[in-house]
Amino acid sequence: MRTVTLGIILSVLSFTTAYGQEASDWRAVAHGIPLGSRVRIERLDGARVSGTLMRADANSVTVKKNTRRPEPAVTIPFEQVGKIERAKEGGFSIGKAIAVGAGAGAGAMLTLILFAMQLD
Repeated sequence: MRTVTLGIILSVLSFTTAYGQEASDWRAVAHGIPLGSRVRIERLDGARVSGTLMRADANSVTVKKNTRRPEPAVTIPFEQVGKIERAKEGGFSIGKAIAVGAGAGAGAMLTLILFAMQLD
């Protein structure tokens, strides 16, 4: 019985130490992201918030959601943060690659047709 109790106490202490350490790590990450950047934050309960980073102080991070309807800014304490990352802007998706390929193919075919019309 003692070993079970001791094991539970040690696991709770290690969880709270890791949990506190993780909050300070997310604090450092948030301070490293420039204000005005688009961020994605995942809370420990699984909820996700995407928006513009407005403020990162010692206890929390404030994000303005990017929605069609104006909403108030959301303040999330670092103890509730599971993940913070800068949102990727731009990039090259599969849809863009297909559109570029189709445009290049259509341009090449049009050029060949116009060249063939000039030979007559």
